[in-house]
Amino acid sequence: MKATFLIYLVIFLISFKFTAGAQQKTATNADSVFKPKIGSFDAGYSYSPFTVKNKNMNIRQVNASVNVPLINNFRDGKLDFLLAGVSYSGLSLSETGKSFGGTDFYSISVPITFQKSFSAKYALLVSAIPTLSSDLKDVSGEDMLYSGFAMLKIRKSKSFSYAVGVGYSRQFFGTILLPVIGIEWQISEKLSLSGTLPVSEKLKYQLNDKSILGFSSDFGIGGGSYRLSKKTGSNYLQVQQYKNTLFYNYQLAKNFSVQISGGYNFVQQLDLYNKDQKVNWAPFNDLNKRVHLAELKKTGFTVESGISYRF
Repeated sequence: MKATFLIYLVIFLISFKFTAGAQQKTATNADSVFKPKIGSFDAGYSYSPFTVKNKNMNIRQVNASVNVPLINNFRDGKLDFLLAGVSYSGLSLSETGKSFGGTDFYSISVPITFQKSFSAKYALLVSAIPTLSSDLKDVSGEDMLYSGFAMLKIRKSKSFSYAVGVGYSRQFFGTILLPVIGIEWQISEKLSLSGTLPVSEKLKYQLNDKSILGFSSDFGIGGGSYRLSKKTGSNYLQVQQYKNTLFYNYQLAKNFSVQISGGYNFVQQLDLYNKDQKVNWAPFNDLNKRVHLAELKKTGFTVESGISYRF
């Protein structure tokens, strides 16, 4: 599949999701301070089986992340916060042999996110995400990826917010610089739409106080690309999974929920590249000019489960 604008955007947005989850609410009086629950813990597992030449294969992933608010102030309709976190992703390939230089790959990120509100309507959101992404067989500075974002969040009404900005990412294949657009829209009392357009969207319907049914469209998995050890030539693996899923979320207790989902990977692709297969800037330079050492393309179903806690 040829690289497009969407693919460039996917590669670094998988580490970041726009959210107005820290909703700006009106305080009861001028002196009161409301602290939204912007801290989080999330963990999940995904399983994607497929068959190539009568051989059963699968891609499995385990994710876990925690984000802790170091600053969390809300006053006069303005929210300021500083979030620090750690995110882990483990990717496993089954029955793919030695074609991609290994079967187990890891990604560890330390995201730092800061928001400064100028008013109840406007806020500046800045995020830096250093990431170690490799097979962890000989860890060095060559395993590091660096991403960053700056976005202006605009609250049009109680039910609609959006954000516009720019994202930067240094990947194993080169550097990306692209615009970013986020949205949070409470369409009705029970229906809402959120995400980073057009990369990751969620349409949710509130069945009752504890249950949510929804549809999600996601483009990306793990850290996107992983550096291999020097024994394999320090090459890199690039993983692409673009999927649509139906999900069900149930609130077991206050601030604690579980989710199950199932869907289809309409794009599922593994590519192994030599370390010198790079472009200077994307999307200004074409990723299609790279020559892969190995490639696997196969669509297929996917199932996922996860837990989430907000504090």
